[in-house]
Amino acid sequence: MAVPAEIEVDVFKTSGRPDTFLFLPKDLDPEDWPEGLAAIFSAPQKVLSLMLTPDQPLAVQNATDVMESLQTQGYFLQMPPPHKWEEPVC
Repeated sequence: MAVPAEIEVDVFKTSGRPDTFLFLPKDLDPEDWPEGLAAIFSAPQKVLSLMLTPDQPLAVQNATDVMESLQTQGYFLQMPPPHKWEEPVC
């Protein structure tokens, strides 16, 4: 599947899931979100809106992966990185 040249997106966070971000097509009403996302992101807070391009640098994800997920699933859910427990230094 070819990735479009650009996609306008809104990025949301929620206080109930720290470091988790939801990328959706711009101005999509929560009633139209894919099933289950509104429950996970109760009281969503819009973090930003942006024009996403394949070569756009993002903090954690590859922009092309985000764009492909938006095309196939209608959203991209960025989960927090796994917690790494540090070994004690003796």
